[in-house]
Amino acid sequence: MLPPARTHHHHQGSSKAAPQPPAGREEAVVIVAGAAVDVCLAAAAVAGAALLAWWAVAFHPAYAHLWMVPVGLVLACTPPIVCLALRFSGDAGSSSLPTGKGGSAAAPPPSLAAVVVQT
Repeated sequence: MLPPARTHHHHQGSSKAAPQPPAGREEAVVIVAGAAVDVCLAAAAVAGAALLAWWAVAFHPAYAHLWMVPVGLVLACTPPIVCLALRFSGDAGSSSLPTGKGGSAAAPPPSLAAVVVQT
C-alpha cells in the first residue's frame, strides 16, 4: 500500500514567494532535451540498420519478408537526414536571407530540441 500523498496548504496571508529555480537550470534543461532528441534519433537509425542486417542474414536468401527492406531504409536513413538538415540550416547563408517588411533578416530556424520538445 502506498503512503498518503502530502499536500501543501497555502494561506492567503502568506507572504512567501515561490522558490526560483537555479540560474543555469533552464540552460541545462535545453541541453538535456537536445541530448535526448539526439539519442532517440540515433536509436531509430540503429534500429533501421539492425532490421536491414536481420533481413540480409535471415531472409535475403529466400527473398522473404521484403517489407523489411523499405522499413529498414526509412528507419536508418531518415534520422541522419533530419539531423543534417537541421544542423546545417541554422547559420548557413544568413547574409543572403530575404528581409521582411521591417527591414530585418528572417529569424534562424529553432534548434532540434526546440522543434521536437515543446516547452
